[in-house]
Amino acid sequence: MAQRSDRDANWALRERFAQVHDQYSRLRSGMGEMQAKLHAYRATEKSRDGLIKVSVDARGRLVKLELEPAALRSYSATALAEEITRVVTKAGESAGAGVNAIMAEVMPADSGALSFLRTNDMNDLMKRQDDIMDYRPEQRDER
Repeated sequence: MAQRSDRDANWALRERFAQVHDQYSRLRSGMGEMQAKLHAYRATEKSRDGLIKVSVDARGRLVKLELEPAALRSYSATALAEEITRVVTKAGESAGAGVNAIMAEVMPADSGALSFLRTNDMNDLMKRQDDIMDYRPEQRDER
């Protein structure tokens, strides 16, 4: 009877290992393609009036700024700077959502990396390890 339960436990462990290995293999095999998609990714946004158009890369860095000639006549220098900043911020938010979608194609839905991308909270990145170690980080009020 003890041998039977040992075999069952070993079989269950082998099954679990096979599942983890398969998941890891899928993750690693998709990394090159995901990296290429992230490298080529661009998010583009326009101002409400269409006079300002910006593109950012996957990290939210400005890679292209287009101003219609009318933008220079329609905005004061300060207002133009504020509107460009607003549109770049909007494009950066779009890029964050796009990167999340690209990574979700390869990574598990409960991945700490995906949670971190959504929340920018390091605790999300460390959650799995914290659970394994039974560690509960202090909750800080970040206002």
